[in-house]
Amino acid sequence: MIRLENVCKTYYLGGETVRAVDHISLVISEHEYIAVIGASGSGKSTLMNIIGCLDSADEGTYYLRGKEISDYTDRQMATLRNREIGFVFQQFNLIQKLTAYENVELPLVYQGIGYGKRRIMTLEALERVGLTDRMHHRPNQLSGGQQQRVAIARALSARPSLILADEPTGNLDSKTSEEIMRLFDELHESGNTILLITHNKEIASATQRSVLLVDGKVVSDTLITRATDTDDPTETDDPTEKEVHA
Repeated sequence: MIRLENVCKTYYLGGETVRAVDHISLVISEHEYIAVIGASGSGKSTLMNIIGCLDSADEGTYYLRGKEISDYTDRQMATLRNREIGFVFQQFNLIQKLTAYENVELPLVYQGIGYGKRRIMTLEALERVGLTDRMHHRPNQLSGGQQQRVAIARALSARPSLILADEPTGNLDSKTSEEIMRLFDELHESGNTILLITHNKEIASATQRSVLLVDGKVVSDTLITRATDTDDPTETDDPTEKEVHA
């Protein structure tokens, strides 16, 4: 689905050169559930922005579904972002004067989708996150976890195949974070490809694969498996890791 080849991104800040993404090569398959983990400044959000077509690389090549991103026109790129990619951010980014329903519906309005189809898609997205009973509430009437569910529903409204989530549990308490991660599990099981950006190793361990960034470089790429002994009900899931080799 996604292939990056020697991708770089450099910023020039006050006379200083910062290479936020440094020759990253990465393949993400259809239906994969992957975490990109790293400390602040490691380049993980910049990498997400490149994958999400919110920013472009200075060097290297990015292929999405076999097509090089640089071949897209600006209009094609906008259509790609609107229809193929759903974004979830740490700050929720909800419009306070709109209801949950209206926030989820808004991307579909921008796409020019007719009222009838738009309503079906909006209600479908709200149902997937379990918020149909709160759809007429505004953000200030919702808990942090409910606001993040609205943000996830908004990302799902156009039925994208790829979900990009940047620190989606960063503003949530531990219990609510667990609930949001269970929701991502459900979305993955229903067929979405999910790329989750986080600094939290525990959050990353809930995915299938963990890519560690340090100073803009991939320093490890590991598969995460869970061994469960079904014959012993006292056993719990035990996350283990295996290095991925290109």
